[in-house]
Amino acid sequence: MVDALLALLATLGALAATGLLVQRAYKDRLLYLIAWSFTQVGLTLALLSMSLGFMMGFNGVLFRVMELGAALIGPVWLALGMIELIARYVQVRFGAWLFTISYTVVAIVILILDPLKGSLGKSLPKPGATYDALPLLLIDGGHVVAVLALAGCTGVTAWLASKRDQEAAELLIPVALVALAGVLVVSGTRGFLPAPLALIALGAAAGLVWYGSMRTIPVYDEDADGYDEYGDEPATGYEEQGYPRRAKAEPVPAPTPPPDPRRGELRFPEPASEELRYPENTSIPENTGVPERSMYPDNPAGPTAIDGPLGGPLDRSPLAGLAKPGALGGELANACGQITVYTLLDGREDAFDRLAADLVKAALATEPDTLVFACHEVVGGPTQRIFYQLFRDESAFAAHRRQPHLQRFLAESRTHVIATNVIELKLGPAKVPLPAPEFPGR
Repeated sequence: MVDALLALLATLGALAATGLLVQRAYKDRLLYLIAWSFTQVGLTLALLSMSLGFMMGFNGVLFRVMELGAALIGPVWLALGMIELIARYVQVRFGAWLFTISYTVVAIVILILDPLKGSLGKSLPKPGATYDALPLLLIDGGHVVAVLALAGCTGVTAWLASKRDQEAAELLIPVALVALAGVLVVSGTRGFLPAPLALIALGAAAGLVWYGSMRTIPVYDEDADGYDEYGDEPATGYEEQGYPRRAKAEPVPAPTPPPDPRRGELRFPEPASEELRYPENTSIPENTGVPERSMYPDNPAGPTAIDGPLGGPLDRSPLAGLAKPGALGGELANACGQITVYTLLDGREDAFDRLAADLVKAALATEPDTLVFACHEVVGGPTQRIFYQLFRDESAFAAHRRQPHLQRFLAESRTHVIATNVIELKLGPAKVPLPAPEFPGR
C-alpha cells in the first residue's frame, strides 16, 4: 500500500510537470521542448501504470505501458532533446531525429508484440524476468545510446563553457540537470532498485526535466516598460540576442581632452574646405512621377511642395529629402534608431530568415511609429544579418520592445545565433524616401 501511495504522489507530480512543459512547448514551438515533452508523457504514463499495478495487480498491458514509457521513450527522447539543444550543426540534429524516430517505432512494435513470460502480481515486475532477449536488447541499446548522448552533450557544454562560450556557460546547469534526470530514468527502469526507490527516481527525473527545460528559455518581464535587461534587476535569459541592458551611469573622471560628444551617433563626413555644391539646374527631369506645371493652370509656377512620407510638406528644392531635426513638420526631430548585427550558426540561415521575415511583417502591420525596419544580408558574409530600425521617437522604440512578436522572435532565434552586436543611434541628417504623388485616374 505504501508503494501505491508513493506511486500516486509521483504520478501527480509528473502530471503537473508534464502539463507545464507541454504548454510551454506548444507556445514556443522549440524542437528540444517537444522532444522532452515526449519524455515527460512517457514517464507520466509509466508512473500511472505503476500506481494501478500496485493497487490492482500488474498485467500485460500495464507492464508494456510502463516499459514503453519509462524504459524506452523516456531516456531516448530525453537524449534527442539534449542533442537538439546543444548541437550546432544541422546534420547532427537531423541524424539524431532520424535515428530516434526509427528506433522508437521499431522498438514499440517489438515490445508490444513480443510475448511475456512468468507471472505478474502486485510487486514491481523486473524486465529481465518478463521479457525475452530481443526486447531486452532493444531496451539496453536505448539506454546505452541515451547515456552516451547525455554524457557527451554535458561534456561538450562544459568544455565550451571553459572556453568562455557565453551560450554554453548559460546552458551548463540546465544540461547537467537534464543529464542527471536521464541517469535517474535509466536507474529506475533497469529493475535493480527496490520499488520505492524506483518510484522516487522516476518522479525526481520528471521534475528535473521540467526545471532544466525552464532554465533554457529566456524570461521577460511583461510588466516593465521594456525587457528585464532594462530594469535595475539582473535579467534572466539571453540578453545578447535582444536589446542589451543599459548599464547604470557611474561617475567617471573627465578625460583630457574631452571626448567627441557625437561619438556613437550616425553622421556623415564633413567637407574639408569647400561647401557642398549642387547643380544649378533644379528642374525636375521627365518621368519622375512629379506632376507637370501645366497641370496647375491657377499656379503657372507649379506646386512648391508635396506631401512627404510622414504627412508633412516636402520641399521640391535640391535639398528635398534631406531631413534635419525639426524638419518635415518636426516628425523626425526626436527620431532614434538601432542597428543589430547577428552572427548565425552555419546552416541556420534559412531558419533565421524565416523568423526575421515574420518579424518584419508583424512590425509592418502593428507598429505605425516604426518608420524603417529592414533585415540585410551581408555580401560575402552568408552567416551575417544586419537589422536596421528607425523609430519616430523614444516612446515608439519602447513600444516596439514590448511587442509580443519581438519577444517570440528573440526566443525562437536564440538557437540560430552565435553572437549579437547592438548599436543604438540618434538620427542626424538623413535622406528619407519620397513616395510618388497620386494623380486622379491612375
